[in-house]
Amino acid sequence: MKIKLILLILLTLWIPVTVDKVMDFEIFKTGILKQPFDDTLGYLLIYTLPLLEGLTILFLLIPRMQYYGMLLSLGLMLAFTTYVGLALGGAWEELPCGCGSVISWMNWKQHFWFNLCFTALSGWGFYLVKLKRSSDAGDVTAEGVPA
Repeated sequence: MKIKLILLILLTLWIPVTVDKVMDFEIFKTGILKQPFDDTLGYLLIYTLPLLEGLTILFLLIPRMQYYGMLLSLGLMLAFTTYVGLALGGAWEELPCGCGSVISWMNWKQHFWFNLCFTALSGWGFYLVKLKRSSDAGDVTAEGVPA
């Protein structure tokens, strides 16, 4: 039950932000290219972020792939949270927000706490799925082989 609730909450994040990136691709692209890093990295992110987020959604929806979905969600959220944390720490002088419509109303501190919560949720979900996965593997016994 806990895993299903975590999956539902994570999907309510990943589906809208991914759809937003794809539907408003030019706005997403412009926002990324305004960020304070090299355009080469920007173009890499423009094409890999929607792909990774889409894979996260797909993997979260497929029971046998939920381990990887949680892992992707955790990795992406760690990266986003680190980026926002660096921004709050003053790593860059000016930092435009390239966030989509789902979280564009947040200031940087709110965004950080939001990301931190979803990072923790992804981590907890990953832990629970990993625990379930290892307990399921322990349930398998070979027939006809004495213990």
